[in-house]
Amino acid sequence: MVVKNLNNSNNKKGTEKISNNFGKKGWGVIIYVGFLYYFMTGMTVDGLNVLVPGLSELHGMDYNQILAMSTPAGIIALISCMFYGWLAAKKGAQFTAILCLVLGGFATIWYGNANTLTTYAISLTLMVSLINGFSNIAGNVYMANWFPRTKGLALGWSTMGMNMASATIVIVLNALAVAFGGINTSVTIMGIIMILLAIFTKIFMKGTPEEAGCTPDNLPSDQVSEEIIGNYEHKLTYMKVFKTKETWLMAIAYGINGMVTIGIMSQLVPRLMERGYELNTAIMMLTIAAVIGLLGSYAWGVVDQKWGTKTASLCFAVWYIVGIGFNLIDNTICLYISLIMIGGAIGGNANFPPSMVTTIFGRREFPMAFTVMNTIQGVIRNMAFLVLAVAISITGSFTGAYIIFMGIEVISIIAMLLLNDKPKEI
Repeated sequence: MVVKNLNNSNNKKGTEKISNNFGKKGWGVIIYVGFLYYFMTGMTVDGLNVLVPGLSELHGMDYNQILAMSTPAGIIALISCMFYGWLAAKKGAQFTAILCLVLGGFATIWYGNANTLTTYAISLTLMVSLINGFSNIAGNVYMANWFPRTKGLALGWSTMGMNMASATIVIVLNALAVAFGGINTSVTIMGIIMILLAIFTKIFMKGTPEEAGCTPDNLPSDQVSEEIIGNYEHKLTYMKVFKTKETWLMAIAYGINGMVTIGIMSQLVPRLMERGYELNTAIMMLTIAAVIGLLGSYAWGVVDQKWGTKTASLCFAVWYIVGIGFNLIDNTICLYISLIMIGGAIGGNANFPPSMVTTIFGRREFPMAFTVMNTIQGVIRNMAFLVLAVAISITGSFTGAYIIFMGIEVISIIAMLLLNDKPKEI
């Protein structure tokens, strides 16, 4: 069975009913993908705050050298996602998730125990690549398959896993290290959990609702028509996606959102200290912003579902600019408003890319389309530190860098205005 007009969720903007009736199995998928997102943010981004210094000290490796390895590892992971996207299109979300979880688990265990620069570099690259495979590719394919119409709202819930990782991963890794004798042991435990999650995936997590005896979006049976899933032939190729204008407009808009988010959040503590706050107070403010992101994730999902992904994306960019603007005002109340707005923006940052790809290309062609868009977007996103460094060198302060980020965010608005979000005929 497959729902008619699956990628036509934006036809009734403003009238879409907001309902969290995803069904028992649908909620299971949302929670499951939330865990996948948790590993992606926790082990490849925020967790590095404790992993890099901890492993550096444990194995006697140079801190700056192993920190620098995260950049090429991230770039290689983006390129490898092209393979995972092809695999998901051919073998499905479940197969891709299981393969990447098992291999990613072993890579993570190796990473935690790598005691030379060479083995650290190889294991880090494999870990980051495979975690992206089961979360960013397989996880998003799960969401596109199960929630083609209610994708905005469903992603609003599942991406809370990223915010939870930002708020808790350092605490979790440190607690495991204290309880079990070292940071390498805590990383090993995370790897074992990934392997166990692969077994759970095999038993319980079907790649499509049809395979699980359900309907997409948990719709009533009278709104679905019969179709043999196995007969579907993918018409989309990587080359076709690269040649599509909307691919590039999406990648530019969402890549800039990601760039600004990394630039703002990675240096928010130094920025707050520049404003005169003590280190512990600044860290507490950062944590509060991450927690606010949980609410923001759902809120942007509601906006997406109610008004459509394009309108939601435009509102997001404007919201972000205003939030950064409040941070520039030398006033305590304005600073708190900015933290609320920036924190809320963190929550919506990951919602829109998979939602828009589903809108334009549909759930069947999602794996190939999202993989290409995500790769281009990732290249733009990873320019955050370069832009930040240049901005600070030119302006001499975080204030100047924030102003430049506001200007860059305007480009995201222009790209989104130029984008045609009508479903593609493939």
